[in-house]
Amino acid sequence: MATRPIPTGASVSGRLPDDPRAFVAAAEKITNERDVEGAAAVYAEDATFEMVTDGVLERYRGRDQIAASWRAVLAALGRRRFSVAKELIAASDGVVVNGWQGSLGGRADGRGIEVWRFDAAGEVREHRLYRYLSVRPATRWPGRLRFALTAPRTAVTLLREQRRAGVRAR
Repeated sequence: MATRPIPTGASVSGRLPDDPRAFVAAAEKITNERDVEGAAAVYAEDATFEMVTDGVLERYRGRDQIAASWRAVLAALGRRRFSVAKELIAASDGVVVNGWQGSLGGRADGRGIEVWRFDAAGEVREHRLYRYLSVRPATRWPGRLRFALTAPRTAVTLLREQRRAGVRAR
């Protein structure tokens, strides 16, 4: 099933930052330095920010609401001694995609992906952040157990089909 884009009313492709890699590096620095003003400054006035954290969806609209959400997120990440390393994956047609890996409380097991969609003025119109703060290998029982508890039918079906196909996660 394809995901639907967040409605924006924009009908033109957005303008990418001059250097998408530098944009991602700046986003990493803003996160690690807990820079709320820097985080909020990239968004258009009527932007949408969607954040999915381990299956929990939050949605914010407008620069003020987005800034308030970042204030809370960055404060919480600071308390948990979170640090992140971001990497550009793709940049094209007004969209930047980056992946990230993070350390939470000294444990390096957080991962995620971000999708940034820019408007014609070069401001962020839509931002989707997918965060998984406790990633576990499928080969270890904590990872399998977590999957089984959150989506039992899907976990069992996938395991059955993997066994039929003769594949094992590594």
